[in-house]
Amino acid sequence: MKRIVLVGAGHAHLEVLKALRKEEVAGKEFVLISPERHTFYSGLIPQLISGSIEAKDLRINSAEFAEEKGFKFIQDQFLSYNQMESSVTLASGRTESFDLLSLNIGGAVRRLPTLASQDTIYLKPFSAFVEQWQEVQRSFLSSTNLRFVVVGGGAAAVEVATALKTRLNRSQLPRGEVHLVTQGSRLCKGYDAKVSESIRETAEKFGIQLHFNEGISQILDKYIVLRNGTKLNFDSIFLALPADASPLILGRSNDFLELDENVFATGDCVSMENHLTLPRSGVLAVHQGRHLLQSIRRKMGGEAIEKFIPKEKLLNILITGDHSARIVWGSRTFEGKVAFTLKNWIDQRYMKSFV
Repeated sequence: MKRIVLVGAGHAHLEVLKALRKEEVAGKEFVLISPERHTFYSGLIPQLISGSIEAKDLRINSAEFAEEKGFKFIQDQFLSYNQMESSVTLASGRTESFDLLSLNIGGAVRRLPTLASQDTIYLKPFSAFVEQWQEVQRSFLSSTNLRFVVVGGGAAAVEVATALKTRLNRSQLPRGEVHLVTQGSRLCKGYDAKVSESIRETAEKFGIQLHFNEGISQILDKYIVLRNGTKLNFDSIFLALPADASPLILGRSNDFLELDENVFATGDCVSMENHLTLPRSGVLAVHQGRHLLQSIRRKMGGEAIEKFIPKEKLLNILITGDHSARIVWGSRTFEGKVAFTLKNWIDQRYMKSFV
């Protein structure tokens, strides 16, 4: 009996779980290994911060969903795999054999030295973020002069800063401040320059204070120091930095999303050797997951697999204000309530697909 092992329950593997039919799982041994029984959907993190939803509303019961499809679920953490022995070693010390293995374990979070560990909040991993966010929420009830600092210049950082400002506005805390600090000279540098400028203008208009060309090397006790000597105080500091490839995975995946024969790797945990500039994003991981599904089906059927060809343009929708969002499609962009409505529809449809 063929044994197909999926390690991790990120966006790519969720696509596989969602699309695999029960009859495909029957007659084979499918295994899902993950450190937790649920997965948090990153697309709804801004809605959580702004106060539009609760933590339970972005939780996908990935283990239960997999088990209903006929998967065996193992709650454990990946350490390594052995290609020669076709086995995976887990943190508990146990090993699991495989005929086909896929890794979707998430990337390595870039961390900064901090003297304010309780108030230093990383966007990833999402499970830890959601837990810390519950504590931050209490500050909205106990203070009228909150100051938040977000570090990062990508779409995630912009959305976190926007959501924090939205929450301050909804909580009627006009003296509250949100600062976005980035080492880059513009926001969302992976986007077209005109799109980036539009994002900057929207953020400033919404009341987010931007600090460009500011690399942060250390977080001090309740403050950071900018290059120009400015001391920037904070109640909480949020780090939305790009993820690096996981140190648990050696090498890069090829054009077929393979690390080795019968071993796939997708999402933030790995770089593609011929596409090193690809962004690490949930949108890309979803596309990789759909391709991975077809590769698994082909492998099970004894057929040759096809190359994964990244799309030149990926649809992105960023939260830009209270009930406002921006659609980004290559060099084209549109901002307003219609974009926000579309994002909500996409997010809700995605969540319902796991019910």
